[in-house]
Amino acid sequence: MSRLPGVAPPRRLAILLIMAFSGIACRSREEPAAGPPAAQRPQSQHAGSTEPAPRPAELKDEIPPAELDAVLAASYRGAGLMEQFEYAKASKEFREVRRRAPGWIPGSINLAIALLNMSGEEAEASKSAGGEAPKGNFDEALELLREVLDRSPDNPHAHFCTGIILQQQGLLPEAYKHFSRVTQIDPLDAAAWYWAASTLTDPANPQASVSPALAKEQAALYQKALDLDPYLTQAIYKLSVVSRMAGDPNRQKALLELWNKINPDRPQPVPGPGNSAAKVYGEMGKYATVTGLPRPRGKDQAAPLPPRFDPARPLVVTLAAGDRWAKPEDFRGPAAVIGRARARFGAAVAAFDADGDGKADLYLAASVVGPKGLRDALLLNRGEAGFEDVTARFGLPMDRASLGVAAADFDADRRVDLFLTGVGKNALLRNRDGSGFEDLGEALKPAGPPAVALQARWLDLDQDGDLDLFLVNHCAAELADKAFVPGQPPPPGIACTAYRNDGQPEAVPGSPQPAWAPMATAWDKGRVKSGLSVVLTPWPDAAAPSAGPAAYTGVAALDVDADRDLDLILAADGAPPVAMLNDRLGRFHAAQVELPSSLEGTSGLLVADLDQDGMSDLVAASASGAVQALRNATERKTEAETKLRFEAFAANARSWNAAAAADLDLDGLPDVVGLEPSSGKAPGRTPSWARNEGTRLARVDWPVAAETPGAAGLAIADLAGDPLPDLLLARDGEPPALALNRGNGHHWLSLELAGHWRVKPELMRTNSHGLGTRVLVEGQDTHVAHEHTTPETGLAQSIGPVVLGLGKRDAAELLHLRWPDGVMQCELNVAADQKRAIGENNRKTGSCPVLFTWDGSKFACLGDFLGGGGLGYLVAPGVYGQPDRDEAVAIGPSQLREEQGAYRLSITEPMDEIAYLDHVRLDVVDSPPGVTSTPDERFAPTGNRPTGELIAWRRAVEPEHATDLAGRDVAEALRHFDRVTVDSFRKLEGWTGYAEEHGIVLDFGDRLSGFGPSDPLVLCLAGWVEYPYSQTNYAAATAGVSLRPPVIERRRGDGSWEVIEPDAGYPAGLPRLTTLDLTGKLTGPSCVLRIRTNMECYYDQAFIAVRDRRAEGSLRVSTREVARAELGHRGYSREVSPDGRLPLLYDYRYVDPAPLARLSGKLTRFGDVVPLLKADDDILCVIGPGDEARLEFSAEGLPPLEPGWTRSFVLRSFGYCKDADPSTALSDTVGPLPWKGMPPFPFGGGASRPADPAYEAYLRDYQTRPAGGGAGR
Repeated sequence: MSRLPGVAPPRRLAILLIMAFSGIACRSREEPAAGPPAAQRPQSQHAGSTEPAPRPAELKDEIPPAELDAVLAASYRGAGLMEQFEYAKASKEFREVRRRAPGWIPGSINLAIALLNMSGEEAEASKSAGGEAPKGNFDEALELLREVLDRSPDNPHAHFCTGIILQQQGLLPEAYKHFSRVTQIDPLDAAAWYWAASTLTDPANPQASVSPALAKEQAALYQKALDLDPYLTQAIYKLSVVSRMAGDPNRQKALLELWNKINPDRPQPVPGPGNSAAKVYGEMGKYATVTGLPRPRGKDQAAPLPPRFDPARPLVVTLAAGDRWAKPEDFRGPAAVIGRARARFGAAVAAFDADGDGKADLYLAASVVGPKGLRDALLLNRGEAGFEDVTARFGLPMDRASLGVAAADFDADRRVDLFLTGVGKNALLRNRDGSGFEDLGEALKPAGPPAVALQARWLDLDQDGDLDLFLVNHCAAELADKAFVPGQPPPPGIACTAYRNDGQPEAVPGSPQPAWAPMATAWDKGRVKSGLSVVLTPWPDAAAPSAGPAAYTGVAALDVDADRDLDLILAADGAPPVAMLNDRLGRFHAAQVELPSSLEGTSGLLVADLDQDGMSDLVAASASGAVQALRNATERKTEAETKLRFEAFAANARSWNAAAAADLDLDGLPDVVGLEPSSGKAPGRTPSWARNEGTRLARVDWPVAAETPGAAGLAIADLAGDPLPDLLLARDGEPPALALNRGNGHHWLSLELAGHWRVKPELMRTNSHGLGTRVLVEGQDTHVAHEHTTPETGLAQSIGPVVLGLGKRDAAELLHLRWPDGVMQCELNVAADQKRAIGENNRKTGSCPVLFTWDGSKFACLGDFLGGGGLGYLVAPGVYGQPDRDEAVAIGPSQLREEQGAYRLSITEPMDEIAYLDHVRLDVVDSPPGVTSTPDERFAPTGNRPTGELIAWRRAVEPEHATDLAGRDVAEALRHFDRVTVDSFRKLEGWTGYAEEHGIVLDFGDRLSGFGPSDPLVLCLAGWVEYPYSQTNYAAATAGVSLRPPVIERRRGDGSWEVIEPDAGYPAGLPRLTTLDLTGKLTGPSCVLRIRTNMECYYDQAFIAVRDRRAEGSLRVSTREVARAELGHRGYSREVSPDGRLPLLYDYRYVDPAPLARLSGKLTRFGDVVPLLKADDDILCVIGPGDEARLEFSAEGLPPLEPGWTRSFVLRSFGYCKDADPSTALSDTVGPLPWKGMPPFPFGGGASRPADPAYEAYLRDYQTRPAGGGAGR
């Protein structure tokens, strides 16, 4: 059977094949699946146990006092290892917890969670040592959870984790009961509703998928999950499926459109912003994550340790001759509004590294008076030499007085840029290599009338990995004379402005488009030389976070409703505050905020987790009233029922016109620094701070007085390089003053966060500064939470490290990071008192199916096979391709060696996929000198199917010239099959596997003129294909883009082209040689061929083989059926590029544990599977993720090789594959099992292979292992 026109099977639909030289028992870090469910086998102690476990009635849910420190230390280590996906190591820590505190329920739950994420390492270790296999991980986990439920029947963790395991074992009705119970215990848990819906079955047929009769009930459960988490990707997709079953195609279409936009696994360069419920630690649900880690109580009230600062001293600053520091009387005329804004909000001071030397520099808005009047100043930090005014040298305007400044690397080129706000005119300034700034004002399109723009904030509002721009507008510029006038009502307001960063990275040669990244976020930074293009687009009005017109005075960015995206809260004069809630996909909506008192007259907002409960809180400064601290008391319910509410957090500071959050005393709780009126008759303001005592902010005098009064603005930044944050004071008429932080004996961590962009499996998409990251330090007596967003109330945004106090702890036992793209990261035992660069690192593993061969010294990656046998592959909405179920794999003379009378191969499935192997046999091909042979093989969706027969030749004809379609010479690239490919074409943005039309032109000149019409000529093309995903095809089809397989044309005498082969076929996945008989189509005095396609097809070698029938007759072929076949578990081989080129291959030496399969149903049980592979009879060996089928073919009885002869091989295979792409039909189930005569897949209910006694015996005896590593005989 063949696929529809233009349809390619995903490359991920192939099986990994390994030609092994070693014995069948050789393994590398192998991990088989666990044994049968506990209910099917006798209960037993865990392997290695020497003492009987206490009976549940004797256990107490407590940690013995003498064991407290040891239990907590092991618990924290285990929790950190879980977040590093080191499940086996985590389980050892939790076993230690259980040994020391056998009755402590969280210890049992945590061990069970570690076990359910493992893949049977202990059982494999025991088998390898010759011992009896202990009970599997699932069995032990179920016993632990059963014990918990005996003692605590309503424990949601125990019910939820039990449900996960039972679902993996295919026991859906039993799993549903547990998930349903969780929904009763905690009706606000979206994951529980999702899993309940996923395990709902028809009572009349529990092993079947939900019938249409139950579709409405299942749809209601999925809808409940989405009411609680509207971005739960899997629930959106599955609800679309059951909507179709329930007879609602319109709802199905709308849901599929939403899913295609929000899916984080979509193949576009920007992953969708959806949440996941995948069976991966951290994504299954909160009740499948480690629990019971205690939080320390509030800080010690009896012995506060105050911060220690030097007296504030003036900076040594070199100004240009004739320039002076601005005084209040300089703010007159058009600049008067700036003076009033400074009085209310504080002078704008931003700290950032302008020249890339690692030291913090300063930008002070409207701070200097020069020959052209009031202006801004850029001061470079020269260390002990002081600061230098480089405003003119860096190309900054010498006549601009700004209201505010925001610093960030918006174009991700590793240089911090600036945005300046003002009255009617803003400025975008790009940093050029740390030596100057370029005015990009022309690139910033107007987004509304000129305004008095107060604040600018760089934030990733649409979660696409770059920094967008948000402007807080107060009023129209023409009303500036009425703004901020004390005692007067505010002028009519205006909407805020938002710009979406639509910049794109430059192409990276040799990398597919989704892997391109700007320099600052690239994983392989050596290959990337530039940042993003400059494209800041005004946010569409209907979706913008700008809010309606009001006289806005400040913005806070935080995840106010705990749904893992960045929201905004805006304060305004004459209007209540408004929240702009993030609906993802670049859309926001306004919501009311319940506050204990008005924010009228506020001088801005800042974000800090004051009570360390994981919900960020607010502080509102006020130049003339009380400073308000507001605790976030929002309770997350359904989207419609969630009310945004803040409670008063006690604070006694007053009249602060500017404030910043910083842990001054380094005790782990964020304090707040502000400027209050100077005492007595002294002009200006003086610094003050509010110490966070855990339950209140208590104003305290600054540790030492500023040497001179007159502070007008402040910044908290490390200006001395130690790297504790110092206090900088901008002053009227004087140079800024600096109070150096000398530390107080407490420990601390300085974190320089850096996001990355990477494609799957290590999917990452975070901005270069990590803005939006949630940081949590945990350990004994340590709990420090921080949301990296907007820690300042004033008119400036600084960029620098995050400094967290650790109190008396000399290390952070656990440093958790939840990056804006959802990546979970944990670092263990990070030493204190250091500046630490923390780059985003997604440690989740993944891979693609490939072929390994033993080349005499090592295993080398060769390719994949059966890629054409994909089941359920989506071509277009509602249209599926059909499998091509056989393939002949050529194996070169040096790629398979005889060992102890046998040829040994290994077939593995190194992805979250299923392979259905029906029959394999090995042809041993002996060739006389000078004869080359290969099987006739290619993937041709609608063209002539390959025969698989051996083609032999003695002569090959190479082209005289070869170019790509643009005329570039590619002859050398096509001369050898060596991974140097023709790759100069452009991939289509967002669609993996699609490209602009490209190809190669092969000019054979007159080299073929001597052949007649009947002389057999075969075009041989080597290369590889990057297949599109099912979901890619869906997106492309809805956009009207079709995939066009290669077509071959020949140039006529008049220069025009005629098609000689409309469907030439292509290599079905990783690198291989394809053949196509063109006999009778290449004759004549000259021959020029053109091959065109819009697939991501990379050609590596091209030549014409002159087929030689006599040579074929001289071949000596010996066929060997499989003599031995053993199915077991291996894990996933690690992905590598041996030469820095694509495609990525795999290194057999390194094996990573296989996570739980995202599938339900039964796989073939481990053990002998020879009877399943000896014939093409629909009796399938069903191979799951991480499985390995080790094969032997007898080498005995083969004729000896004559001198000069060579021995090569052909593996002839028959079978199918199915990937886990959500758009692939039935991608989350093993069944239904395919067969040769089946109707088009997916077929309707009731279709199945005709059963006979032999087939029923096969199902009973072999198909017994639940997918995901559960029980199996």
